[in-house]
Amino acid sequence: MHNLVLSDQPLWVILIPLFTTLVLILFARIPWLRHTFAIIGTLATLGAVLLMWPFVSAGKILVYEIPLLVSPFNLTFRVDGLGFLVAAIASFVWLASTIYAISYMNHEVNQGRFFVFLALTFAGTVGVPMAGDFLSLLVFFEIMTLASYVLVIHTQTEESMGAGNLYLYMGVFGGLSLVGGMGLLYHGAGTLVIAPGLPAMERLTPLLLAAVILLIVGFGIKAGMAPLHIWLPRAHPVAPAPASALLSGVMIKIGAYGIIRTVNMFFTPASVERQALPALAGQFTGLWQSLSSIGYVMIWFGIGTMLFGAFMALLQDNIKKMLACSSISQMGFIILGVGTGAYLGYEGAMGLAGASYHILNHALFKSLLFLSAGVLAYRLGELNMYRLGGLWRKMPFTAAATLIGSLGIVGMPLFNGYSSKTLLHHALVEAYEYQHLASLRVAEWLFVLASAGTACYFIKFLYLTFIRKPQRDYQELHGEPLPMKIGMSALALAIVAIGFFPNLILDRFIIPVLNNFLLDPHFIEHHLVGLSFWTAEDFFAVFLALVIAFLLFWLGMRTGAFQTSLPAWLSQEYAGTLIGRGSMVAWGYLTLFFQAMIHFFKVIIAFLFRGAFGFLQRLDYRPGQSKVFRTINFGNIDFDVALVIIIFGVILIFLFWLQFGLPAIGG
Repeated sequence: MHNLVLSDQPLWVILIPLFTTLVLILFARIPWLRHTFAIIGTLATLGAVLLMWPFVSAGKILVYEIPLLVSPFNLTFRVDGLGFLVAAIASFVWLASTIYAISYMNHEVNQGRFFVFLALTFAGTVGVPMAGDFLSLLVFFEIMTLASYVLVIHTQTEESMGAGNLYLYMGVFGGLSLVGGMGLLYHGAGTLVIAPGLPAMERLTPLLLAAVILLIVGFGIKAGMAPLHIWLPRAHPVAPAPASALLSGVMIKIGAYGIIRTVNMFFTPASVERQALPALAGQFTGLWQSLSSIGYVMIWFGIGTMLFGAFMALLQDNIKKMLACSSISQMGFIILGVGTGAYLGYEGAMGLAGASYHILNHALFKSLLFLSAGVLAYRLGELNMYRLGGLWRKMPFTAAATLIGSLGIVGMPLFNGYSSKTLLHHALVEAYEYQHLASLRVAEWLFVLASAGTACYFIKFLYLTFIRKPQRDYQELHGEPLPMKIGMSALALAIVAIGFFPNLILDRFIIPVLNNFLLDPHFIEHHLVGLSFWTAEDFFAVFLALVIAFLLFWLGMRTGAFQTSLPAWLSQEYAGTLIGRGSMVAWGYLTLFFQAMIHFFKVIIAFLFRGAFGFLQRLDYRPGQSKVFRTINFGNIDFDVALVIIIFGVILIFLFWLQFGLPAIGG
């Protein structure tokens, strides 16, 4: 195709962090060299990603292949607008977190190991959006999962090891789901390329539908989509703050990226030029209907994830656990956007734009909030918000950074979250107007309720931690180290800049993402380009959510509902245990036939062994007992030696036959 450009730039994006990993291994015990190379490597990777912008902004797709590295397929790279966006935001957040980690890790052990695996995880993370096919994506996806496991268990406490094991088990299960989905895709479609690669179809076959489900499950685990989220509230709080920021701010977005590729990209008609879409769109009516069904289901998965995460966040007292549950809720917003995009099919640009924009925004404000929580842990050693208070006087910089991140995630105008949540709200309204389903009107009301829940638990967080009367004495409380301030400031400035100029990001970064999808170009041109975010209707939606949020906060504080202890059967641990036991039982039933076959062969082999052993004992030389041995014994050769000679003789005859064959009978 004319928009494909052969370039090795995506390869360099992977090689730089891999080389950085090797260098950090060599200088792991020399702090100033370790920190210098960690920052230079991350900065160089960000630069390599940004160098692809001129091509991506012009609508080009960068492609590159390494032959047969993932045998029997090539290791392929393919970078379009969405891949560039995810790689760029991941690199920027990684740089800010790496600078922050220089100070934060001073009070941790095994600092060299942390930075080594931080760089290796980075290589896997940026490799996923660079990948050109699902098999190449899986390679980088597994590198990211396995390397980040070491970051989760860094403290090596009993709690962190348990959380790390759950994280690893869920990651392996997700990887197996991806392998199964890819196998079905390759069998049903004959390709794994991440592009509009399927022939025009009337409908999705059951085989391909099963592939869609497996891929969504695999990516949904990493994204923290309910009910596959159980690892997230346990893994994020135990990891060091820089790792938590990256787990929540970046790595779960990789799961969302995979879901977008699966639902909105791969299952679209192939070999259709954008200019010809308006005339040909009617030919793909059956395909759009199949995608619409998938999208409707995903809308409700998104709504459920949003509400569940918000509900759990309201009941948390630990700040990092609250932020982890908040990440579950925010991933629901992204899944909702993907679902509305698929539901509307050819006219689903608004939903996909909202999901892509929220991936960018959530990476910024959630990373900043985790880094702010890390400052509290670093200086106070306390993350229970009910034991804090009054910190805006003692730590004004952290208070300001937390406020900016909170206003971003709540969706206040002039902060970044407002733009993406506005697009998502518009997409949900369009989904309702598409067929006027009453259920989608209810989904819109629940969207507002989830937004109110988000505002409520951040009002609670800010009040208990920074505003109310202190619950303890803060003696000789020092300010934040300079590297921490630099990392947090970069994220805070990005949040405010996007908030003030939402159309700049939409037109320059989000629209190029949409241009590589088979979406209605007329809709994009007239309903997204130049979209006005400053309307009374959108301001009212924010105002309504805030009113509900303050009402919920007042009721929760007045009644003590925020400190309600959930029954055991609603806890994350119970869900994880239940799923684990259920999996073991299911596996037992699935393997009953194989267990029976194994037992059968075990009995047969044991019988043959006992019979052969008894027979050999009767043949062996036992003075005065074995008449058979005295009869066949020649030259007083021990029976064991004779048996070995016979076996070797048979082996030599067999090898001779393999080499030369048997002589022809009869000449």
